[in-house]
Parts: sequence; structure tokens; C-alpha cells
Amino acid sequence: MQPDSHLPKSAKSLKQAKLGLWERAKAGSVGGFAWEYTHLVDHYFEDRIREAGPQKFAFTLVAVGGYGRGRLCPGSDVDILVLFKRRIPSGADAFIKTLLFPLWDLGLDIGHGVRTVADCVSLAKKDFQVLASLLDARPLAGDAEVFDAFRAAYDKKVLKKTGDIFATSLREHNETRLVQYGDATGMLEPEIKNGLGGLRDGQQVFWLTRVLEASGRTGIFLPEELSRLRDDLAFLNRVRTALHLAAGRKNDRLFFDLQPPTARLMGFASKDATPEAMGRGVEFFLSRLHQAMTRIKTMREALFQERFALRRHAPVPEMSIRNINAGPEGIFFQSQSAVTPGNALGAFLESARSGLPLTWGARRIIRQNPGRFASRLIDHPETLSMLVEIFMAPHSEVACEGLLETRLLPAIFPEFGDVEHLIQFNDYHVHPVGRHTLTTIALLAGFLAGNNSWTGRIGSNIGHRDRIILILAGFFHDLGKGEQHHSRAGADITREVLERYGRETTLIEEVAFLVEHHLLIPKIATRRDLSDERAASEVAATVGKMDRLDTLYLLSVADSMATGPRAWNSWTQSLFGELYFKVRNQLEHGPLSEPENAKRMLDVKAGVLAAASDLDADFVKAATEAMPPRTFLALEPQTIAEQIKLVEQLWKDVAQDRMRKPSSIGGKGVNIINAAPGKAKGTYELTIVALDQPRLFVNVAGAISLHGLNILAAEIFTWKDGTAIDVFTVTEPPENLYADEVWARISRSISYAMVDKLDLAARLEERRNSPLTKGRSGPKLNPIVTIDNTISDYHTVIEVAATDRTGFLFDLASTLADHALAIHMAKITTIKGRAADIFHVRELDGQRVQDEERITSLRKALLTAATAT
Repeated sequence: MQPDSHLPKSAKSLKQAKLGLWERAKAGSVGGFAWEYTHLVDHYFEDRIREAGPQKFAFTLVAVGGYGRGRLCPGSDVDILVLFKRRIPSGADAFIKTLLFPLWDLGLDIGHGVRTVADCVSLAKKDFQVLASLLDARPLAGDAEVFDAFRAAYDKKVLKKTGDIFATSLREHNETRLVQYGDATGMLEPEIKNGLGGLRDGQQVFWLTRVLEASGRTGIFLPEELSRLRDDLAFLNRVRTALHLAAGRKNDRLFFDLQPPTARLMGFASKDATPEAMGRGVEFFLSRLHQAMTRIKTMREALFQERFALRRHAPVPEMSIRNINAGPEGIFFQSQSAVTPGNALGAFLESARSGLPLTWGARRIIRQNPGRFASRLIDHPETLSMLVEIFMAPHSEVACEGLLETRLLPAIFPEFGDVEHLIQFNDYHVHPVGRHTLTTIALLAGFLAGNNSWTGRIGSNIGHRDRIILILAGFFHDLGKGEQHHSRAGADITREVLERYGRETTLIEEVAFLVEHHLLIPKIATRRDLSDERAASEVAATVGKMDRLDTLYLLSVADSMATGPRAWNSWTQSLFGELYFKVRNQLEHGPLSEPENAKRMLDVKAGVLAAASDLDADFVKAATEAMPPRTFLALEPQTIAEQIKLVEQLWKDVAQDRMRKPSSIGGKGVNIINAAPGKAKGTYELTIVALDQPRLFVNVAGAISLHGLNILAAEIFTWKDGTAIDVFTVTEPPENLYADEVWARISRSISYAMVDKLDLAARLEERRNSPLTKGRSGPKLNPIVTIDNTISDYHTVIEVAATDRTGFLFDLASTLADHALAIHMAKITTIKGRAADIFHVRELDGQRVQDEERITSLRKALLTAATAT
């Protein structure tokens, strides 16, 4: 950047004013930023044109795009057009440089064009991005006649003739936006500008309104509705301003780490707020943001549906409820004056059956006074019956969006309205509670209709009464959110509401049961050792019967799927399925007793001998005697036989290594890795065989993390003869890497770490700080450490939940090793938006950790390790 002395007076004034504006905005004054910044740039151009002196040609300087709309954010491009009536004069180039060079010196991103009126018309017909930018054209300086000529030609030759084609291009562009940027109304990290529901949606409403006006057609929105849209867009623009300031650059994705500073600049939290207060402030901010985005998206969709709809090839379905009709534009009331509460709810039932939304006008009737309709629907048994029918219909999502947008559903159920917009500041829940609830219901309806192969098979066999129970449980399951024990609070709400609606006690209790226990299966599946009979026994004892297990399982799956990818993926799906079948087996055949456990062990041992018949019989017998008893309960015979083969090879390799090296280190770093596809899609099961030695598990976990793999679970089998078998379930290797090469690298890293040739802690720290691997993390929340001796009869169960990071498992395992604890199993999952590592441990003498002082010291050390960044 050149020194200020080089700048003209107009540019110096702009620079000084811009610095002051930035300072005020960073202090929290973002409300009028966009208008004031636009005003400063306007003044620059006016002053610079005067400094340049009179020109020999007629022109108009035009602001286009975001600058034309008067909505400049800190990182916005400044787009201008120098417009001429019939031809571009020879002196235009020098004039443009006079205007723009000072702005480039100031570091502004300037986009500019030099065109005639005819050029603009021609380009707008061919390039719809140009057409859109010119829709926001605003004259800054120059000859008014030139701009008037442009506006007349543009409206007549472009908007009138290509407006509908433009709308089609926008529809296609929206499909691309959905793929590229996502639906911002329900995203953890929404894209403020281009995500669906973002600024671009609101701009499209005003663009297409102009298209309708130019062609003499009417719009669908009242002036006050367009005014509300402007308010929502102004809010989003303030958010974008704060986001650019928080990021220190142009960035339109509201990443987690930018949410607290953005919320603070927006006035939702103070600078000195505690972490808890900051979290609440961010939640309020996100709630307000999602509400605005949802309204913006709804208006854009309604305008396309009713004025620029695609041609329907299927006939419009007939409506069966009085005073309700339908056309290509949607469902409407034949007589607005005859709309009744039954009509209002019935219209949404027709919507759920047909897939057609209510027209904007029909929704307006309800939206203007939802309480009036709700007052005649609340606590009436038939209301709940109709809502259940809506929820179970093929197109329930279309109807439910309308029920939310018109505010009819929260008016009927204030308990739903209390939590509808609740957003949790974490990277776990994708949607606000209201949308999450309705997504859960839609998934359940799909299961009951036979969709989704496995859950569909379960759902299609559920009886009519249990279907109603399941759908109601889906609606009520999260209405207790915000309370400390939301499942229990939700069950209380369930009983209270269903009693008001006249449902019988047995049905009420079944729904309340599902609500209260809807986290039971996820909790047990992701935290417990599923080879331990006690885990399945607890679920079986709680559910008590098969039909209840089926409904609880379906609710758990739908809830997890609706929560987001951190709660539902191929790994959690496999855990849920494994637990379901084990519980089902216990319900059908009863829990295993000690004799039956002994019989299973004998049967598995016999199976091992058969599967390992090609190995030395004495070696196989010695191996089975050295194995811990849990091996025969947790693994299949073929798997155990394959491990024996690996152990045989290990001891051969150890013997050779000891012949080459001093006795102090001979065999210490030797290990064998065997990789096989895991039971869940996209996972591998790594079996690492080595001599048992201090910090073996720590080094294996560190080596795996060092090579970019996520660890999902780990089980440790330590033999009496000093053999250690660690079985890790991991995600696939990073792209562009051959799996066999990755396994070999991990094996070498383990070897080097065990003989002190590799400092894993230092290398993991380098990886954490590397620009190539350092990604944006989730919210920074206080870690939680739980140490429990009641869950397992044989192990102390330790759960550490904290913000995830590279090497998190390594750090925790190192702490446990420092406290002389043996890890027997580890599971890695996500609970409430945090990485959660769960360890089943024992003292070195085989006992659980019982001493209170030792537990206190251990908890403190784990908290320290989990807090490290």
C-alpha cells in the first residue's frame, strides 16, 4: 500500500472515516454499519468526480449488487458500473483509473464494468448474474438521462421478456446453493449469504417482485410482509457485518469459533460474560438468527410456488374437507369468511396427504390470528387425533412446515412453543428443538411406512395402537429440553398434556415411558461394553417386552438421525443394532446364567480348536489357557483363531529381534498389525499384537491418531503369558493414501515410540498446530469427568467429555497410565456436542478404583488433560 501522501483528499477522507467506523463497530456498534459504510463510499465517488473535474462526455456512475442495495459489510466487494448512453468515449479509461486507483491503494475489493445501455441489455439477456446485479442498480453521480434510458430499456427489453427464464435460472441456482452451502435454517454453522434462508433468498424475493411488476402481474405479499422481510434481511446483514469483524476478513460461514465473538458484537453477550453466560447468549443469538432465516426462506419458496411454479404433470388431487380446494399454486380456502378452526387444521391434513403446501394467502388467514383458531382446538380429543394423522401422512414435512410458519402448532401446544426455537451451543444438535422434533416424527412415519430397509421391517410390523404411541412419543420426546433432566421432565409434560386431551391411562403411560427412556439405547450402546451381559440385561429389564423394545429402538434411531451426523453414523448404527439384538435375545430366551456362560465358553473354545486346526495343537491349547475369560464371551471362534496365528508370528519375530538386539530392548518394539473391514461401513478393525509393556495402549492410540485416523473404540485382551492384543475400531484412512501403507506406518510408529525413538506427544502437538490439519473445532466448553463404580461389576468406568482435538485419546490414556491404571476397554463417542472417551479400567492388582483420595486425584488429572489445547 502506498503512503497517504500519494492519495487524493477524497481517498484520505475515506480512509480516516473508514478507520473510525471500524473502531466503533468492533466496540459493538454494528447496527448502522452497512448504511454508513455505503454512505462513506458514496461520498468518496462524489468527491473524487469533483476532483477529476468536468468530463467531455455524459455518463452515470452506478452502484450495483450489494453496493447498489446499500448493504456494504466489512468484507464486501464494491461493485460499480460506468454507464454510457450509446458509445464508450475514448477518455473513459483514464476517467475510470482516476476513480478506482485510490480505492485499490486503500485495499478495497473493487469490481467494475464500463458499458453502454445496449451492452447492459445484451449482457443481461445472456448472463443472469449480470441481470441480477442490475436489478439493484442505484445511480451515484452523473447524467440522470443516461440512467433513465438504461432503466427504461432494462425493464422493457430484459425483465418483461426474460423474467420467467430468469426465475427458472434462479430455481436451478438454488438447487446448486443447497448442495454447495446447505440449508442455513437448520445448520450448525450456517452460511449467512448463500445458504438457503440467507441473504440471497431475501434478495430473490425482491428481484422476482420487480419481475412481476415489470410484466404487469401481482405479487403475493402485503406491504407489511415485505417490510418484515426487510427487517429480517437487515438483521442478517448486521450478523454478516459482525461476522466479518470477528473473522478479521470476508467470511460468510458462521463457524463455531466465530459464534461467541459474533454474538457479543450483536449485543447478545457481554465481553466479561462467564462461559455459561456466553453459551446462553450464543443460543439466544442462534435462535433469533434461525427464526429470521426460516421466515426468509419460507417467503422465497412461497413466491416460487405461486408465481413461478413448475408445471405439474400429475393432476391436482381432490380435497375431501369442506371449504378447502387446491390448484397448482397450493391449497386454499374457497371462502375466507367461512374458515373455521376445523378448516384450518384440516387444510394441513390435506397438505400432508397431497404434498401441496397451503398458499401464502391461506396461511396468512391463520397467521394473522393463530390463537383464535387454537382456542377452539386446544384440549379437544379430535384435535390430537387429526395431528397424529398429519404426522403419519406421506407428506407430513410439508404440512408441519406450514404449521410452524403460521404459528398454529405452538398456539395449540404452548409446551412445544416454549422450546421450539431452543438451540444448544454445541456441534451435536443440527436443528432447533422444534425442527428436530418434526424431523424425528417424519423419520418415524417413514419407518412405519416400511422405508429404510431394517427399521422399515420393524416399523411395518408394529400394530396400530403402538404406531400412535410411537408418533406421540416422537412429538413429546424433547419438550422437556431446557430442564436439567429433560427426559423425565418430558415424561411429566406428556402425562399432563395427554390427560388434557382425554387419552386413556395405559396409552399415556406407554408414551411417557418412551419419552423418559428415549436416551437409554444410545447411552448403553455408546458407553458400555456390549460383550458384558449386564448391559443388555439393564435394557431388557427396563423395557420388559418385545413390542416396547421395538418402539423404543425406532424412537432412538429416529432421534439420533434427526440430531445429526455426530449422533448417527455407521458406527453408532452398528452399536444400536448389536444392543437391540442382544436385548431381543434376552427377552425371547431369558438372561444368560453362570452355567450358560460357562457352556458358551466351552463351545467357543471348541470352535477355536477347529478353526485353528492347521496350527500346532499344543500351542493353540496353551494360547486358550493364557487368554482372559472375557475373550470367549466377546469374540467369535474364527476371530480368536486368527489372533492365535498372529501371536504365533509375534513370538517368532520377538525371538529374532532378541537375537539381534541387547536383552534390555530386544522384542520391545515388535508388533504385528492386522487390518480387516469393521462391522460398520467406512471402518476398519485393527488388531495390534505385541508384548505387554507399560504404555503400550497409549503408544498405539497415539500412533493411530498421528496418521489421521479417528478411533471409535478399543478393546484390550492381555494374556497370562505376557501377550497383549489391542483391537481398535478406526475410520478409513485419509483420502489418497493406500490403507496397507498406513498400517505399515502405524506399526513403525509404535515400534519407534516403544524404544524411545519417537516422541508421540511432541509429534501430535505439531500435528495439532499444523495448518494442514488444524481445522475449526466445536464450541470450547468446560470438560466433565465422571468416575463410576456402579455400572460394571468388574471395572471402574471413567467418562471424559470435552472439546475434541487431535490426540485427545492419547492424552487421556497417558494420564491413566501415569496413575497406574490398566485400560480394558475404551469407547469414543459424542455426548452433548463433546468428544467423549469412556474407559473401563482396573488397578494393576485387578481391583476397581475404590479409594476416594485416589479418585479425587485422578479426576483432577483428567480434567487438566482434557482442558489442554
